[in-house]
Amino acid sequence: MMNMKNLVVAALAVCSFASSAMALGFTKKSELGGFDGFVERMGAGTRELGRGNTGTADTASMPGAYWNPALLGFRENIGITINAEKRDLDRMGGSFGIEGKVGKRMGVGFAMLYRGDLDFKVIDDDDETLGSAKPFFTMMYLGFAYRATRQDAFGLSFSMSYDNLDVAQYFDSIEMEDSFRSPVTVNLGWYRQWSRKWTSSVVIRNLSFSKNLSAKWTKNPSKDNSLASTEGVRPKVLQIGLGYHSSIMGKPVHAWMEAIDYQVADTLLAFDPQLHVWTGRVGFECEVVPNATLRVGMDDLDWMLGAGYKFEVRVGKRKFPIEVNYAFLYETRAGIWSPFSLGLRGYIP
Repeated sequence: MMNMKNLVVAALAVCSFASSAMALGFTKKSELGGFDGFVERMGAGTRELGRGNTGTADTASMPGAYWNPALLGFRENIGITINAEKRDLDRMGGSFGIEGKVGKRMGVGFAMLYRGDLDFKVIDDDDETLGSAKPFFTMMYLGFAYRATRQDAFGLSFSMSYDNLDVAQYFDSIEMEDSFRSPVTVNLGWYRQWSRKWTSSVVIRNLSFSKNLSAKWTKNPSKDNSLASTEGVRPKVLQIGLGYHSSIMGKPVHAWMEAIDYQVADTLLAFDPQLHVWTGRVGFECEVVPNATLRVGMDDLDWMLGAGYKFEVRVGKRKFPIEVNYAFLYETRAGIWSPFSLGLRGYIP
């Protein structure tokens, strides 16, 4: 059993660090990549969402190709995850991932994120509503990892996005281009298990093969260039995670913390604090009864609650572990409740 004093110190440290980051706020959310940035900030797993969207320093996080490609180096079985959620403002999303072991020290995984609006009003220059559109956005990741030691792994993933505005049908006089595809970007990850109690991670997201390694590209919404082009952009992201693992009265308890830095400047490195946006995430989970876990967390200023249950499905002589997860989200700034987030994870031994 853990020392209660150590738990209190760890919890206070996590909360203090995360609160400091959150206090800086998302004052520049509009600069974090628009629809693209929203997709990444929304996360990719119901289990991780329930504890504040924390997942980079946990080898059980899925899909690993998104959270931290280095996690793929610790895979022993084939893992599959499916997540779906419905948020207010007629917005929905989900993710899919499959990953597994390659050889003795390597892992590979694929992940796809989906976000879409179900009823987006299309308004013309005269402020008249033309109808409804259903724009959607997908982002795909292909990740690889190498486990250098029993405690360390390094990984990288390649990502690419595709989005469709679904508005061309309302503009007969203009040859609209609805679909856009981003260039390939690179994400780097490292994971370290320091001891039975402490784990850490570092993830660098959204590097490109262009000048300054900035993920930027041009979007031209009209085929005849009659409309002004816009820029697609994803900020460089540095994400540092920390995990603490122990027990209370014999029950497993885990605490997670992540600090995130978004660089909103088209330079290789920017040292001006005005060109950075900082935020934090914190989460806790406890296996209250065998195979049943409760979670609580905070992402920036948004609160999350979650629960999960593990069981096995027997097919012949084989047993397949299955985990069902649920998450509840409250976005404080908007006053929006999102109670519909469900996830399913399974393993093929």
